[in-house]
Amino acid sequence: MNIPKWLVNTLGALLVIFVAILIVQQGNNLINTFKNAKPANTISVSGEGKVTAIPDLATVDIGVMTQGSTAADVTSQNNSKINKVIAFVKAQGIAAADISTSQLSLYPQQSYPTMVPMVPGGVPTTNVPTISGYQGNQTITVKVHGVDKDTSVLDKILDGAVTNGANEINDVSLSVEDPSSLQQQAQVKAIADAKQKAQVLAQEAGLTLGKVVNVSETQPAMFAPMPYALNSAMSAGGGTAAVAPNVQTGSQEIDETMSVTFEVK
Repeated sequence: MNIPKWLVNTLGALLVIFVAILIVQQGNNLINTFKNAKPANTISVSGEGKVTAIPDLATVDIGVMTQGSTAADVTSQNNSKINKVIAFVKAQGIAAADISTSQLSLYPQQSYPTMVPMVPGGVPTTNVPTISGYQGNQTITVKVHGVDKDTSVLDKILDGAVTNGANEINDVSLSVEDPSSLQQQAQVKAIADAKQKAQVLAQEAGLTLGKVVNVSETQPAMFAPMPYALNSAMSAGGGTAAVAPNVQTGSQEIDETMSVTFEVK
């Protein structure tokens, strides 16, 4: 049987293409194998890096607590007081985006009758509580930026909030607003520390330190806000005026631990 020449040529071309694809695939697999192959001798060392930073963001929780005989009165008084505090905070140049309501509550206050000893043949008294009043709480969270350069706005807010109706300052936290660049600096220092340690170990073992084959972060940096103890006196009403606070931002350490694997020869 005679096979057409064009069919022979077509099949031959397809065979050549198929073989070429197989060769390319095998070549890529071989390259990847060499790329992913780990050196026979390695050493892994952990390094530590620290960067000191001055907090530039203060977060303040300012609250108003009001007590009264009816829920409506308490709510009205509480709203009036917190609105005055918010207006004062905004007047210090704080943007609306940096002021948020973090707590809002209203609950009854209960009183229990005094237990009277029951006399023989008497009727036992019931210990049922009665509502004696209401308590309302509202808290706003305020962010003050740039406290690393100037704390005067923060000091004014802490002092003026009280004179404008606030009677609770639950928390003042100091933190670094954007720690990413500082984290990178700490990572660079940690890698350098690991390399120094590896050089010492390799030298003591009579080995030559080679290239880096792996780097990993073993302890991600944690940026917990630093609480600031506020010594300003707060009272629900009356009393002598408190001395204005002078917040000291201090400094914070950002720590990084990096694990580095080196080739040794």
